[in-house]
Amino acid sequence: MTKSVFVTVGTTKFDDLIDKVDSPKLYNILLKHGFNKMIIQIGNYGGTIENSLPFDDYNTNNKTSTKFQSLYFDYKPSLSEYMKTSDLIISHAGSGSILESLENSKPCICVVNDKLMDNHQKELADKLSNLSYILSTNPASLYETIENKLDEYLKNRNFLDKSIHQKAQQQFAASLSNQFKVINNNNDAESSSSSSSTTTLTSKKKLKTMVVLGSGGHTTEMFYLLKKVDRNKFSPITYVLADSDKRSEDKIRIEDTSSPIIKKIPRSRNVGQSFFKSIFTTLIALFYSILLVFKEKPDTLLCNGPGTCVPLAASVLLLRWLRIGKDSKIIYIESLARVNDLSLSGKILQHISDWFVVQWPELLSKTDSSNVSCINLFFETF
Repeated sequence: MTKSVFVTVGTTKFDDLIDKVDSPKLYNILLKHGFNKMIIQIGNYGGTIENSLPFDDYNTNNKTSTKFQSLYFDYKPSLSEYMKTSDLIISHAGSGSILESLENSKPCICVVNDKLMDNHQKELADKLSNLSYILSTNPASLYETIENKLDEYLKNRNFLDKSIHQKAQQQFAASLSNQFKVINNNNDAESSSSSSSTTTLTSKKKLKTMVVLGSGGHTTEMFYLLKKVDRNKFSPITYVLADSDKRSEDKIRIEDTSSPIIKKIPRSRNVGQSFFKSIFTTLIALFYSILLVFKEKPDTLLCNGPGTCVPLAASVLLLRWLRIGKDSKIIYIESLARVNDLSLSGKILQHISDWFVVQWPELLSKTDSSNVSCINLFFETF
């Protein structure tokens, strides 16, 4: 009987984790816990795989006498199949991979990359580990964690309550509609003469929506957010992503089976890029964002934290000040990964968002937004 482990690093480069899992020492540890197969998604691995076989080249009809089988691949458009068929997931600490693991009711060992700058992933991993949803560790402690903590975690782990998840999605969708109505009703009060041209949800006019996606967890979270949103009202949707973000584009094709509208702009800041250099790349992204917002004229901009959203939100604000185009509204939802402090995008956009949403109550005291809500899409927080 096959009992399998799936390892994923998502869209990231996490060589320390791959080095640890492509090892006979880990194979022996997993064998002791009853696992006899492992599939590794290595991402942009910079080393050499020495102990595992290429997944696509492996003939499943081949007979093998080895007690433990380990296969690997770099990327696939979707990892859902591998998660669903695994008995244990070893994942990097990205929110998207963690959430997909929990949604599939799979036990998850979350390995934090402790070399990352501004390591907000550790916030989420530690939070969910304390709540017994996942088992958190780092590459150096991976073997010890499996040997000494896995059995207890498997016995006592918590499962994602899908009723809370669905209720939160419905709450967000209803609040989005209501907030948009409140925002525009406030505008009506300020300028009654413009009431005939103001878009409200009592009218039959659809709200053209621009959705900003970012690599990895940002895109996964955004599609969770959109699940219950009224597509008849918030339509058409234009997806905007960085021009180098191929993985988000793959996700769009999977999640949106219509004919999605996809627009790309230069990435404003790369992971690990210094803040000084990001000033220049952000200015370039701002130029393209202004052109895009002016051309598309969205009624609302929906974003959840990737750096790409900052120049787009700035463009909406600039055109609003100049009274060019529509009076577009900015809706910002902080990433689930932000537990104790706002992201850089959140710290900036809290001052200009028409509605600002956090997912953990710890952040309510950290924002200066005049219109803030706490809606956690996955976990009961109050």
